[in-house]
Amino acid sequence: MKKKLIHFSFYLLACIAGLCALIFFLSVQLLDEKEIAQIKNGKKFWQWSSPHGLINTHFIEEGDGDQHILLLHGFRAHTYTWKSLIAPLKQAGYHVWALDLVGFGLSDKPNYAIYNQSFFVNQIKSFMNHQGIESTHLIGNSMGGALALELTLNCPDSVKSLTLINALGYSLNMPFYIYLFRDMDFIWGPFLSPTIIKACLQSVIFDQKCVTEEKVEAYCLPYRFPGGTESSLLTLRHFDMNKLQKMHKNFSQICLPTLLIWGENDTLLPLQHYHHFLDDFPEAQSFLIPACGHMPQEEKPELIAEVLIDFLCKNF
Repeated sequence: MKKKLIHFSFYLLACIAGLCALIFFLSVQLLDEKEIAQIKNGKKFWQWSSPHGLINTHFIEEGDGDQHILLLHGFRAHTYTWKSLIAPLKQAGYHVWALDLVGFGLSDKPNYAIYNQSFFVNQIKSFMNHQGIESTHLIGNSMGGALALELTLNCPDSVKSLTLINALGYSLNMPFYIYLFRDMDFIWGPFLSPTIIKACLQSVIFDQKCVTEEKVEAYCLPYRFPGGTESSLLTLRHFDMNKLQKMHKNFSQICLPTLLIWGENDTLLPLQHYHHFLDDFPEAQSFLIPACGHMPQEEKPELIAEVLIDFLCKNF
């Protein structure tokens, strides 16, 4: 018995040592104030008077006129995800906006905010009001699709059309490690390191050639800002899957022109979700892309731009 206890103690110490090594070697290296200022220099920011106080939020604006397109990114993404789509949409004559949700990208990452659907939708509505956007074509990927759906249900007059790209709209079985570690702040950091971010991108992107070092660096960047790690964790804790489940019962109320785009090889939101959307939006135009994963706008940007512009031209 004593021998077993000694073996167990050594095993436990080895596990603790391995965990400490993991945290030490994979922890995200934070930027200093000078580096942050250089990165933000020349970028556009809007100061949101949120219920939690003033929050600086980053956005991209290209084009002009009143044919607005608003792009909403997913969880652990930011405006970078739309970088290959913005120029062709602008060239097609649209006034294109891409917004970094609070806690993501270059936007502020306060640890006191409640990062749930209502908070993000409030940010989007406030942004539209501040920019004088009375109505827009909404395009959302993943979590951004869920926010686009909620905004459309809450404020239908402010939305001209709805495009859902591998959108979150139904209950999702998150990976086990997320359930395991989302309440363990000290261990969450290593899961946002370049090594893990690259592995995560490879798991959701079908064409592995798309997972470049530039892309890995872009997806790691927000976690190098103060609060970046914490805000992603808080979003996991506060995002209400039960509310999402209730919301889909109201999808029949949405009568706007709708486009469904789906990467056929999405491992995060598999084809079952796409077919649910087809059932709930029987009048929607749909486009299923073979050999494509969770972020078609990054894997097949030329194709997505062509499909989007064709959809908008035919309906408006």
